[in-house]
Amino acid sequence: MDIIADWVKRPGRSLRSAGRWAAVPLQVVKRDRRPGVVVLLYHRVGGGTSSDVDMAARMFERQMQYVRRHCLVVSLDDVTKFSNGRAIRQGNRSVVAITFDDAYRDTYDFAYPILRGFGLPATIYVPSMYVEAQRAFDFGRFATLASNRRPQPITWDQAREMVRSGLITIGSHTHTHLDLSLATAEEAGREVEECDRLIERRLGVVPRHFAYPWGRIPPATEAIIASRYSTVALGGPGKNPYLDLDLSRLWRYPVLRTDGYWLFRIRMHLLASPNTMAGGSGQAMGEGSVP
Repeated sequence: MDIIADWVKRPGRSLRSAGRWAAVPLQVVKRDRRPGVVVLLYHRVGGGTSSDVDMAARMFERQMQYVRRHCLVVSLDDVTKFSNGRAIRQGNRSVVAITFDDAYRDTYDFAYPILRGFGLPATIYVPSMYVEAQRAFDFGRFATLASNRRPQPITWDQAREMVRSGLITIGSHTHTHLDLSLATAEEAGREVEECDRLIERRLGVVPRHFAYPWGRIPPATEAIIASRYSTVALGGPGKNPYLDLDLSRLWRYPVLRTDGYWLFRIRMHLLASPNTMAGGSGQAMGEGSVP
């Protein structure tokens, strides 16, 4: 009955959600059973909008509770230690990393307390201009909204607090949230250099992780980005099998509002290996704890 109630109450009754449920049988057949790294991609939590990238705080809490109980959660710093040889010693156990794009204020207000309560590490990718200027987000669809309806970014003080918790890592997301697939190599270089400079100046940390705004790979600048960071994250579903692990092209599973709880559970089971999903075996791994 819970799965029916979840379907009726949430926005998953939309055609889009129905299509995502309809795709599950094919995903079962085609799923990659090799163990690897599953990277979850969130944007907003508790923003109070109907956007599919705005997850209700209570639903996010249920999802994180499930991840905490049934998955081995790691930081992206841990992921960088998974050389092929080391990953093989993981056996057939997949790991899960949690990421957030854009550094919305509600990430601090709603997502961070939940992550802290469960002891789960996560990475937040920051477009530094918006945080530095405390400018409401005006890229993409936000440009069409009235200024008082545009979401706000986190502050540097909030970022500093989260970093000091030991759970949150701050990554680079360019300075102006620029689509690097449309930028020259020189423009891309300026974007990441300014973002990294501000993060280091304001937080005292050098960003080691990067996510492409809009999730698009820019062929002209891919090598520049890959040489600068320990991990580079993309959009798009799928896991990153250990034997094919490319830290400069980490695929991420976008978790949407229309996933709700049950579709999220099913997809996590399909993405992660069976041993990872064993009940009661979940935990979070801290710095330096990679087997």
